Amino acid sequence: MKKRNAFVATLFLALATTGVTAFASLSTTQENVSPESRVKESLPINNPFVEDQLISPLVIDTSNPIGDKVSEGATVQKYFTVNTGFGHIKLFMKNYSSKPVTVSLTHNYTKRIYFSRVMEGNSFLTWKDFEEGYEQGMIGGDYTLQWSGGGYNVNGEFYGKTGSAISDVRD
Repeated sequence: MKKRNAFVATLFLALATTGVTAFASLSTTQENVSPESRVKESLPINNPFVEDQLISPLVIDTSNPIGDKVSEGATVQKYFTVNTGFGHIKLFMKNYSSKPVTVSLTHNYTKRIYFSRVMEGNSFLTWKDFEEGYEQGMIGGDYTLQWSGGGYNVNGEFYGKTGSAISDVRD
């Protein structure tokens, strides 16, 4: 009986010591936080599989309007941004000039040209990423939409929208 009581007392002491040591090592003071973990905690969570993160499927990025008038020169560059997570895009472009214009869309960082099209005079063009082979969407970041009138001044306008899914920009 004494051996059993001694064994239980030793086991209890070992468990208590382990618990106290584990609790003491869970300090949340800044001196015990590595710089890497502080950086990671300050970054937004972009993983849709992380628990407790709000996921909004089929969202149009209304905080980022795209559009402008295009004039004042033979070559005009207009800039817009596609926010991360909203890589599906639809652009509507209208050429008010009687002369043809070449319109191209380039991602500024990678220099990737997503399209280059000639629009006849007094015509319009609707461009949707998923209809042009970009079913997974486009890279987030800054873009240049360049209009070139081939020596003639351009006169047009464009507007667009971005979304998180193809269905956001289908219509």
